[in-house]
Amino acid sequence: MDKARLIQRLMATFVAELEEHVRALERDLLALEKGAEGETRRKLFEVLFRTAHSLKGAAGSVGVAPVEAAAHLTEEVLSGARDGRLPTDAAFFARLLPVVDAIGDAGRRLRDNRALAGGPLDAALRGLAVLVGDRSVQPPAPPPPRPPAAPPVSETPAPGPAAREWAGMVRVPAEKLDALMAQGSELLLVRHRAEARQQDAQALLDQIGAWQREWRRLESGLAILTKRDGQGGATALRAQLDQAIGRHRDAFWRIERGMQRLSAELQRDRRLLDQVAVPIDQEIRRARMLPFAEACEGLDRVVRDLAAAGGRTADFVVEGHDIELDRSVLDGLKDSLLHLVRNAVDHGIEPAEQRAAAGKPSVARIVVSARRNGARVEVQVADDGRGLDIEAIRSRLVQAGLPVPAETAALARAIFAPGLSTASAVTALSGRGVGLDVVKTAVEAMRGTVDVEFTPGRGTRFMLGVPLTLTSVRAVLAAAGGRVFAIEAEQVLRVIRPALADLVAVEGRDMLVVDARPVPVVRLADLLGSAEPAAAIGARFIAIVLDVRGRRVAVVVDEVRAEREIVIRSLGRRLRRIAHVGGGTILPDGRVGLVLNAAELVDRAMEVATGGRFAAAGAAPATEAAARRLLVVDDSVTIRTLVKSILEGAGYEVMAAPDGAEAWAMLLEKGADLVVSDVEMPRMDGFTLTETIRASPRFRKLPVILVTAMESESDKARGLAAGADAYQVKSGFDQSALLSTIGQLL
Repeated sequence: MDKARLIQRLMATFVAELEEHVRALERDLLALEKGAEGETRRKLFEVLFRTAHSLKGAAGSVGVAPVEAAAHLTEEVLSGARDGRLPTDAAFFARLLPVVDAIGDAGRRLRDNRALAGGPLDAALRGLAVLVGDRSVQPPAPPPPRPPAAPPVSETPAPGPAAREWAGMVRVPAEKLDALMAQGSELLLVRHRAEARQQDAQALLDQIGAWQREWRRLESGLAILTKRDGQGGATALRAQLDQAIGRHRDAFWRIERGMQRLSAELQRDRRLLDQVAVPIDQEIRRARMLPFAEACEGLDRVVRDLAAAGGRTADFVVEGHDIELDRSVLDGLKDSLLHLVRNAVDHGIEPAEQRAAAGKPSVARIVVSARRNGARVEVQVADDGRGLDIEAIRSRLVQAGLPVPAETAALARAIFAPGLSTASAVTALSGRGVGLDVVKTAVEAMRGTVDVEFTPGRGTRFMLGVPLTLTSVRAVLAAAGGRVFAIEAEQVLRVIRPALADLVAVEGRDMLVVDARPVPVVRLADLLGSAEPAAAIGARFIAIVLDVRGRRVAVVVDEVRAEREIVIRSLGRRLRRIAHVGGGTILPDGRVGLVLNAAELVDRAMEVATGGRFAAAGAAPATEAAARRLLVVDDSVTIRTLVKSILEGAGYEVMAAPDGAEAWAMLLEKGADLVVSDVEMPRMDGFTLTETIRASPRFRKLPVILVTAMESESDKARGLAAGADAYQVKSGFDQSALLSTIGQLL
């Protein structure tokens, strides 16, 4: 290897090592600043001193004089602080931390082949020299440049923690690891194809067996025919057929034996392939896995600096730092975590006087945590600040002309809307229209989910759910609209086969009751805008119940094919923005299947109104409205009159009652074809009225629609459990939806 290439390789190795040293220096200095005492303080100084010494030796070995001088001055400062000659006050860290930043900048300049002169390191060196010189310690002059060479024996630094960490390890460029991962994933695809070929061979064996059974029946028939007809012609025919059957029987026997050997060999090859492919795939995955702490590097510094700039104090904590994720997932999380942490400092943490008035500790607390949950990792960013300003969010939505949800939880999730910011003024951090939608977009691009919870005056918690890896996943394969799609198995609650009779209408939408909760139902083909017609719905249909952080939707598919491990591939630059699609996969038959983003499907399904298409598919033709008598029950005269006029305008005969007790008396006297009832009423409420109707042999099949202001999921579930056929919320009252629901039920 020529000298120039050797220098280039040494410099690349040094830059990578420098990054490790910078991270270690920053981490340990921040730990020291938090007030470590006793043995912990002594060990921190020891590790800091060794790291600076190792960095000085490494810089000297490749002739990077400014970094070597900075490391030497850092040693001097640390030595003085360790021995008590320099106080570890705010000025100490205010001088030393910028030096660490400047060394990191020098590493980036070296990596990009830019000059170090005139960079931040020059100013940092002068500041550090002042810190040392103020206490009669003269900083050493920068050593003259020298060509890369092995350091003299007397200058060899003691192996520091970074050196020991890299002992026995090899640095592999990320692109090479990605290529190796792609090749390893191909082995899994070959394994699936081998499994499919074995199934093909078995199918041929089954067919041969059927042929053999048919030949045996033919032989038996010929034998009976020969016994019945003893003429010579029949005997000659029998002899010819016997010869032909014998030849075919021998051929079938040879084919069967050959297919049995082929099937056995394919099975053996598949087992051997499993023994090779699975360990390779697992080891490659392990090589790509990095601890969650990697995604949190630098966040403690961000919290410290931003809090100090705002006159606040905050403690930053990482929990679950040893949870391992794929490198690509960690890279995708870094910007989101940075955005959320900055948001917590700027929006969440109150000034010290406000915290004291609220009875909170003066030091705020921001916690970033990770927890493994099956094939996914739950990441949380929590603070103990003021919580979300719901009124400000509502006001911004109104100003932006966006829908304003009625429920607090849905209103809180609106902060992920594009461009929404509740900042009252433009600062370095907020008020520029760059909201939390960037976090939602980045996480959902990784097939992840985002949600938020808060307690007014006590804090906010953002919850991110991401897969362990982006390259493969356990998935359910389903067909809809003539195409095969894959949905991550972790977000599939269950696959069900409900009947049309199981459908109920809530707020004009088709719903299924799953685990005592109403779940919206929508065709997958409709969500994806498929041009192919979906399969006709029979008495029963297939639905996949998706569960994304407790939000559930049942998507109707034509067929569920299998559940298996799939390799996810990028769709390329032109196709990567297809709605609800997170990638593609090669199916065992060689076709391409699209990998769907369950979170986006749920969001879209919540917006789409089915209009009772499933119920209409199995309903009998509607009868003329004029022949139907409806009973409207509501204790509000205004509401009762409004609904009565709407229904009479549609041609129905309408009776009205002020409460459930009077409504029940009217039913017993006059009967009705359908009941539209409020829930909260005197004497007998709507739930009790519905239960009374269902308990009556005469009226147990009478359709009941509850129209009420009670809009929580538990209220809807209670209404459906009482026997209501449909449930509509007054806040979202839709005249056409009510009439459509009545038409379906009649």
